[in-house]
Amino acid sequence: MTVKQLRAFLAVAQSLSFAQACERLHLSQPALSLAIKNLEQSLGGQLLVRTTRSVALTPEGETLLPIAVRLLADWDNAEDLLRQHFTLQMGKVAVAAMPSFAGNRLPAALRAFRDAYPRVNVAVHDVINEQVMEMVRDGRVELGIAFEPLSLDGLQFTALYEDRFVAV
Repeated sequence: MTVKQLRAFLAVAQSLSFAQACERLHLSQPALSLAIKNLEQSLGGQLLVRTTRSVALTPEGETLLPIAVRLLADWDNAEDLLRQHFTLQMGKVAVAAMPSFAGNRLPAALRAFRDAYPRVNVAVHDVINEQVMEMVRDGRVELGIAFEPLSLDGLQFTALYEDRFVAV
């Protein structure tokens, strides 16, 4: 059973017309008929009773109808949710940052990010340099802001800026 076959079944079952289902799905009559036939074969029985003048659901088709509605709604919702996450319209991100960065430069960056992506929640962990690396390696955060490590051990490092320490 495929999503395409379920969509074909649902369109025919709701309209009780192959012609209307073809219009709704933008499919040719042979393609729609083949999808229904393949669905029926995969399930092992007839879902629709077809005559030259009408289409009706078999008892098995009646059983499948609410299930198909629910499955396709869940499928569409899952696609929408993942699309929103991948396009940063929605989601959550965890960041670990050293106190000096978390208190000085990070707030302005977070404000700009929040303006661009208002439905993405950001959690900030204010931790020492060594803990930043540990949290990234353990997968507890997606991004770490720290001094450049001596050994990357599979991590990717991108310098944000140079900071100089001086003795006074």
